[in-house]
Amino acid sequence: MTKLRHCYPLNFRPAKVFERRRYYSRLDFGLMERWFKEKPEELRRPLFHLDVGNETRYYKREYQGKLGKLLYFDVKDFQELREMVLEYLPEDLYYDRNVYKNPSKCADCDRRGKGCLSCNEVLGQELMFDIDPENIDCPNCGSLDDRVKGASMFKFCYICFNRAKDQTVELYKWLESKGYGRLSTVYSGRGFHIYVEDEGAYKMNYAERKRLAGEVKKKGIAIDPWVTEGGSRLARVPYSLNGLVSRVCYPIEIGELKKLDFWRSRPFVPDFI
Repeated sequence: MTKLRHCYPLNFRPAKVFERRRYYSRLDFGLMERWFKEKPEELRRPLFHLDVGNETRYYKREYQGKLGKLLYFDVKDFQELREMVLEYLPEDLYYDRNVYKNPSKCADCDRRGKGCLSCNEVLGQELMFDIDPENIDCPNCGSLDDRVKGASMFKFCYICFNRAKDQTVELYKWLESKGYGRLSTVYSGRGFHIYVEDEGAYKMNYAERKRLAGEVKKKGIAIDPWVTEGGSRLARVPYSLNGLVSRVCYPIEIGELKKLDFWRSRPFVPDFI
């Protein structure tokens, strides 16, 4: 088995399978359900995807054949989601941001991705901005290219993480100035997500999203453009465990972001750390 190298700050490390079991067996999945209830009706029970352990190489042995694949499933309720998560004990848990006419019909489509936004079966997509520290040039960690060539593309430190915090606040304020009124922020475990819940944002086409992402990049904010443009339709599920770094993906208030201790404090740090 290939040993993957990761380079994280102190107290950040991959979560082992028994630690994931400990976290999810104690988690109230009603928190997830309540978070999704704030979404449009079609996204209140979206398609979910999971990664059994591709990056960390910690996984349940019976699912070794699933490594390198994102498994997707449609659930009837969040109790069924809990059962699925406790069965697979995934490294990562995601949801599909696309708004489908018929999710089960689209689930097996091999064109899912950028092609979705021009498909008649897709009603729209949740607009999201993803700011991760590895996309930020850092005097300690280098550029993203440096990271890819070095220890890990996910390498980050206190310096680039703090820059990600600053850029998240800057982006939030800029989006407000653009007239967006329904914004929310989530700590992803390594960086931050900003969601735009305004109705018009869901209906933006690929060209409009690409143009908006370009404006943000010109401001020097290190978003992942693929996410905003719509090519990447997945987002980490809030309250799930980011198994790559043993941190909890958690909704936060933008006004509190710079005051929060993501290094040591609950609810961001699971109790097995």
